[in-house]
Amino acid sequence: MDTRAHARTALRLSLPGSLPPPPSLDPVQQRAVDWPNRAGNVLVVGAPGTGKTTTAVAALLHRARDLPATAPARAAGGNQGVLMLVPTRRGAGRVRDAVTARLGRTTTQVLVRTPASFAYSVLRLRAVLLGQPAPTLITGPDQDQVLAELLAGHRAGLGAPVRWPAAIGTETLALGAFRDELRDLFMRAAELGLGPEELAERGQRYDRPEWVAAAVLLREYQEVTALGEMTPDRGARLDAARIVDEATAALRAWEQEVPGHPRPRWSAVVVDDHQDSTLATARLLRVLADDGAQLLLHGDPDAGVQGFRGGSPALVGLAESADPLGGFAATRLVLPTVHRGDAELRRAATTVTGAISTVGTAAHRRAGVPSPDPAEDGGSTAPATDSPASVAAAAAPAPRGVQNVVLRSRAQEGAYLARTLREEHLHHGTPWSRMAVIVRSSGDLTGFQRMLRSWGVPVGAATAAGVLREEPAARPLLTALRACLTGRTDAEQAVELLTSPLGALDAVALRGLRRALRGAERAAGGTRPVDELLVEAVEDPAVAAALPPHVRRGPARVAAVLAAGRTALEDAGATAETVLWALWSTSGLAEPWRDRALAGGPGAERADADLDAVMALFKAAEWYTDRTLGGGPAGFLDHVSAQDLPADSLAARGVRTESVQVLTPAAAAGEEWEVVVVAGLQEDVWPDLRLRDSLLGAGALADVEAGRSPDGRRAFGPARRQVLDDELRMLAVAVTRPTRRLLITAVLDEDARPSSFFDLLAPDGTETTDLVRTAPPALDLRGLVAELRCALEPVSAGAPDRRRDIAAALLAHLAGQDVAGADPEGWAGLADLSTDVPLRPPGAPVPVSPSSVEQATGCGLRWALEQAGGRGERSMDQSVGSLVHEIAAEHPHGTAEQLHAALDARWSELGLGDAWTGRRQRQLAGAMVDRLAAYLAGVPGQVDVEREFTADVGRAHLTGRMDRVEHLDDGLVRVVDLKTSASPVSAEKAAAHPQLGAYQAAVDAGAFGEPAASAGGRLVYLGTGKSATERAQPALATAEDPAWAARLVTEAAETMAGTTFVARLGEACQHCPVRASCPLQDNGGRVTTR
Repeated sequence: MDTRAHARTALRLSLPGSLPPPPSLDPVQQRAVDWPNRAGNVLVVGAPGTGKTTTAVAALLHRARDLPATAPARAAGGNQGVLMLVPTRRGAGRVRDAVTARLGRTTTQVLVRTPASFAYSVLRLRAVLLGQPAPTLITGPDQDQVLAELLAGHRAGLGAPVRWPAAIGTETLALGAFRDELRDLFMRAAELGLGPEELAERGQRYDRPEWVAAAVLLREYQEVTALGEMTPDRGARLDAARIVDEATAALRAWEQEVPGHPRPRWSAVVVDDHQDSTLATARLLRVLADDGAQLLLHGDPDAGVQGFRGGSPALVGLAESADPLGGFAATRLVLPTVHRGDAELRRAATTVTGAISTVGTAAHRRAGVPSPDPAEDGGSTAPATDSPASVAAAAAPAPRGVQNVVLRSRAQEGAYLARTLREEHLHHGTPWSRMAVIVRSSGDLTGFQRMLRSWGVPVGAATAAGVLREEPAARPLLTALRACLTGRTDAEQAVELLTSPLGALDAVALRGLRRALRGAERAAGGTRPVDELLVEAVEDPAVAAALPPHVRRGPARVAAVLAAGRTALEDAGATAETVLWALWSTSGLAEPWRDRALAGGPGAERADADLDAVMALFKAAEWYTDRTLGGGPAGFLDHVSAQDLPADSLAARGVRTESVQVLTPAAAAGEEWEVVVVAGLQEDVWPDLRLRDSLLGAGALADVEAGRSPDGRRAFGPARRQVLDDELRMLAVAVTRPTRRLLITAVLDEDARPSSFFDLLAPDGTETTDLVRTAPPALDLRGLVAELRCALEPVSAGAPDRRRDIAAALLAHLAGQDVAGADPEGWAGLADLSTDVPLRPPGAPVPVSPSSVEQATGCGLRWALEQAGGRGERSMDQSVGSLVHEIAAEHPHGTAEQLHAALDARWSELGLGDAWTGRRQRQLAGAMVDRLAAYLAGVPGQVDVEREFTADVGRAHLTGRMDRVEHLDDGLVRVVDLKTSASPVSAEKAAAHPQLGAYQAAVDAGAFGEPAASAGGRLVYLGTGKSATERAQPALATAEDPAWAARLVTEAAETMAGTTFVARLGEACQHCPVRASCPLQDNGGRVTTR
């Protein structure tokens, strides 16, 4: 069964009625296009927007017209064709589309490829001519998996000994981040033309033992990958770092290794974005040039964004030289005119590029924009449709130039971007597809995509693909495949499948299913656990079908999917593809997800991503089946489960044509949009000046080979400067993408501030605070309702009556259309209070605890909210403090030995473990016990602990427990409250401490049902100092105002019985658990107008 047949659809391909007209070239561009072959190689250098790619495509087509339309197939080799190399797959696809559209025909004589793709075609041609299997490319996840297995083997003592430096321990070797650095070192070594022996030699010469150890791993890695070539059905296995050099070597030795077959040749090789070419690409170009190809190189050393893949902007400057590596004695042509944007946008570009260290040449930085046409009005390009947005665009001139904006939070930044983009689309007719948001790294993409979607902006860039086995849409299919292979589903798998898209149960529905299964089991007299019943329900379609209707659907769907998978496994020719297809087709998810993706709205992006993940899963299964002889479904499952890196899938992905792109500078290179937002220019984020290879020194290896490091160590200053230049190049690419408007944003709050890059682009003479803005209301019905309601608020009472009348009329109209929030009936704060009845009837007793007196009198709102459940979770410190209190109660006269023994016996109750935090808390608790023992030794008399009491003080009915009641002479008692805090109050505050005062008032009011008088109170702090810190409170009878405590308790009771709770600012606010509900706090909110 070929699952790929299920996706086949008949297509009719046709060329457009007429070819697009050729672009108009300026004189220098035309000179580059017409550059004669006899004049040698040419280097075209230009700033962003000068038309380098346009010139490169024109040059390619100019030479392609001289080729016969019916040339023999290039697969045979030897034919003189033209080749164009573009560093990235995205760029190559874009240029290939432009060439095909302009050429008007297909031909094997014109190739547009990435260097790796071209190298693969050379090696594949060589293998075919020699009768060998085609080579295969090792993916990133495959490479990571091989390295992980090799490192695990060495940790287990297998293989040749590898002596890593002491700083690289066994735990480090198991980290994915270490493998990332190891792959980077291997890639850099391959780019530099270094094998294991050369890498080890460099390590010994420069005293870099990590290079020597890595060389052993590199040799083993090469041997392991070579083992895969020993079967007659498999060709050479090559990774991306080596494939270009392998092709270079194959071309150089073609006549000797492939006799009788002409070597493939090209009359001209056009290179676009030469600043992102690697050293391996330069070696390939040398072989092509030596074989007679004319090189037409196009680049800008200020726009290199592929440094993380080995791209070297220095190659642009070297092209003019005769250097053996990268030098082609090319004649330089500088494009003088920037055809993108206006003078203000150009100034922003030159501000950034002027800060980049010069590499080779800086003449291209002097390029300027042509003088504006006086006939232009400065608006946007006239829209071509009669949409409402287009009509609005005709009436409102579109903003131009550069704008810097600072927001007070990340959420505000997202709201401001969404408002700006929607305003562009609705007021100025800018198509969604002509706008983009550029952020520094892929880690920032998801956050900005999510924010824009939440504000109704269609986002075209799908979320960056993750590890395939963790994708929400792929994971349940893999779990189902595992269940089918093992023949039995366990309880964990059953729950995962039921709560996945296959079963579509949420937590509430799953709980309902469990109750139904348990009830049916008990009714039948059974006692099986519910997990066993869940497994039976998803294993057997008959059992699922017998469930009550309200809980049947989820288990029935899962059971059907598993049954289909097991049936597919019984086929003798079962592969991962066939079984996955059985699972997927039975799930019934294809059409709902397709419909949701096409319908748009909040769920469309998720549906797009889910469909992309399923496509990637089938592509991975197809790839595995084609490449692995005898590799069945079980082998594929193990293969996918072992991968820790996202796979670079070639499966087609859904793309929304009318949407805003959110992407990184590397992805944005070579593109342009009418409006571009460069977001997230935060300190320590962009620029990120961390050295990227501090552990294994891949950068130092490059410096050694370039002659920049005589001792094999990276000089910090030059290394940091190189990182800064790379960050500036990314910024240069980002700010040169717009044709009309550039918006630059950053956040200024307690944790973040705009970076030096933001300051670099800010208007002269402005402070950061001058650029702070607040996001206006959203430009949608929700935002419109908010604006209209604000016009009716009392704070707007000074507004003209006419404006308020209009706002009221519009709200009435919107309410009639059922727009959410427009009807006053649903407005919070306008309705009468639900009740004004006090919490306690007038004169009725009020239960009061001494600990609540301080809260009720200090901030009534906090007391009320905490009573309603607004308390925070118990902290680790509070748990330790409670344990110390309990030990003190159990041992009122305990010695240090007794208290420590009790602490040891009960410590495990806290469940803090033996990690660092647990050990630290154990030390703190031990110190508290020592202080407690010292205090107890000084109080030898009669003591009551945890003494319960009740007393009436005015309306207050005081109840509670006192930590210690120490009996003194003459029948007096002293109330002691133990505190485990490390911050004692001052002596002055202790004298008026509300809780102690309430305890004393209770004692004086007969709390213990026997005659007693208070001799004062004492706070004993056990959390800090060499000994316990004591704070005394005088006896109420000796105070200047003996009734102060009773009056405070009465005040607390009145507050607790009332109808209004007043919020007050104070020192306690910083630790308050209900700050978010307090109208006096910046992050608090008011929900009523009363």
